[in-house]
Amino acid sequence: MSTVFIDETIRSICNEINFQGGSTKNWKLLTEEELLYEAVVCIFSSQMIFEVAVAIVDRLAELKYLRIQQRFFDRNDYEASILAALSNPIAIRNSDGKIRYVRPRFKNRLASLLTKNMAEIHSHYGSLQQLLSASKSSKESRKSLIQLVHGFGPKQASLFLRRIGYCTDLAVLDTHVMDYLRLFHNCQMPTSKLGSLLFYEQIENQFRDIAIGFGHSIGCVDLATWITMRVAKREGYL
Repeated sequence: MSTVFIDETIRSICNEINFQGGSTKNWKLLTEEELLYEAVVCIFSSQMIFEVAVAIVDRLAELKYLRIQQRFFDRNDYEASILAALSNPIAIRNSDGKIRYVRPRFKNRLASLLTKNMAEIHSHYGSLQQLLSASKSSKESRKSLIQLVHGFGPKQASLFLRRIGYCTDLAVLDTHVMDYLRLFHNCQMPTSKLGSLLFYEQIENQFRDIAIGFGHSIGCVDLATWITMRVAKREGYL
């Protein structure tokens, strides 16, 4: 598949994203529970298929486990409750509408990870809302999230900030976007280095220059690239 066709598709999707108004969420209007929901989705989706992560977090939200009163928070009890919730099969709806059930893998790790984050977010900042409000820029917010939230690297933190409508000037450099940069822009950065914020921002800056050529924000071009490459791979064009 040619560079021209891929880029035309990306540009077309960018126009559609802007026509629809981009993110429908405003982080300032989200409750702490809603912010935690999005954060945990981003953490868990780095460990498993995205749809499975969402289904697991949906269950935790239904059980009110993303609503914590810090002064009543007992880490041992909380972790045991999360582990119990993850020990039962989770229902996931396939694209054809059929329901299948999966048992979460690494449930001990997930329970421990979530417990640490719930305790530390509230003890250090009081809430995610306060952390975001205290930051002076999207890059500062991302750096603070990486330092505070267990399971957040540059990609997960950037995805979280996008999903809550915080900014459009950061890139989510996942496998599909990196494949685009590798195949069509000769980017040779090993994906193993993207866990480092320094290397991540080097590629992000390169991608920002590409986004300028499209005439859209880097967040918009990033999302359009992800959609384009994902479909191209699924349909066997790449």
